[in-house]
Amino acid sequence: MFYHGEPLDLMPTLDLAETYPLLECTLSLTHPIDVDRLKTAIATTQTVVPQVLGRYNLRWNRFEVETDVLDQVIEEFTAAHDPGRAALDVLAGPQLKIQVLHHPDYDALRLSMSRLLTDGEGFKHYLYLLAAAYDGQDLANFTNERSVRKILAHLRHPHRALPTLNGNSDETFPRLRGDVHHHRGEATIPRVVSRRLRQRTQAENVTMNAVLLSAYALALFALTGENRLVIPYQVDLRLHGPVVATNVVQVANLTSEMPIPITVEAGDQLADVVQRTQATISQLRAELAYLPPLVELNRMSRALPPQLVRRLAGKHRPQAAISFANFGHIDHTRLQFAGAAVSQIYFAGAYRTMPHFQLTVSVYHDAWTLAFRMLGSEPDYQLGIKILKNVVAQLTQWGRGN
Repeated sequence: MFYHGEPLDLMPTLDLAETYPLLECTLSLTHPIDVDRLKTAIATTQTVVPQVLGRYNLRWNRFEVETDVLDQVIEEFTAAHDPGRAALDVLAGPQLKIQVLHHPDYDALRLSMSRLLTDGEGFKHYLYLLAAAYDGQDLANFTNERSVRKILAHLRHPHRALPTLNGNSDETFPRLRGDVHHHRGEATIPRVVSRRLRQRTQAENVTMNAVLLSAYALALFALTGENRLVIPYQVDLRLHGPVVATNVVQVANLTSEMPIPITVEAGDQLADVVQRTQATISQLRAELAYLPPLVELNRMSRALPPQLVRRLAGKHRPQAAISFANFGHIDHTRLQFAGAAVSQIYFAGAYRTMPHFQLTVSVYHDAWTLAFRMLGSEPDYQLGIKILKNVVAQLTQWGRGN
């Protein structure tokens, strides 16, 4: 059985040489999990998202689902033998890998989801669906909506011309020598500081994304000397499309990007950069600057085979070396695994090959977690950690009103 992919499923395949298309979620439960019950829950979610157990056909942009692959999803380890990352081949399938890490009194889960199947918000949709299935809820009436066409039809006004899309800049990190390995980095902003951040953003009439992007740009300027950046800003189309029913999930690629040019001048404080960044974001959103790549990709996909669409889209859409993704708030009320609550959880992006670098942010119980995944040298990793610490320090100071 195969399921045709959507035009936006092609986007994560444009830079396979630099970024393996995976998303990662790490969570800790208050109690051990029932692995057999988890396996049954995965099988139940397949009735809503059948592609999750399929392999991805790169040539035809489709998910090919076979039987007897469920046993490939779950792996079990003791905490002392944690492999650190999942080995998931999205072309061979399945599109999901779950590592259960057994601790003496609780379990932790590492979930890796194919970026070809879904974006960050869709990953959360699947996680909520999995928790519901584990909890024994009936998913018979649930459906998964993957198409972007309804959203495009909703957004495009017949008399509104498409805006011109700004190109990406050429900034990169310095190439640092050393043996290349997989690295992970995380930093947490506690609840008290996070609440102060939210209060100040409201008082300043700016968004948290503008603050995060500005702190990121200032950190890059301080550590690399790069003062002119164009950082892709992700726009979740689910928030701008028609309202969907409560029994509809959207495990899909429904995120677009618009490049945000940010300039940092010597002597700039975070407040200075935030105001400029917010003005840029507001203007580009008002102009629907995130629509052109979607409309063009959708148009090409109707007439051309996927391989040719990739070639044309990749030629006219250079990949940004520096990027950012905000997974947003994770709803704790939808993450009950039959009485085992989630004590900690955060999301991260793919392992990007340096000098490509992505900073990700996710929020749970008002605590913010900044993270990155990297394929690079030890000096590369240390630079990534410095970026995290610099951003956290700036946000903490911002929350204090300084």
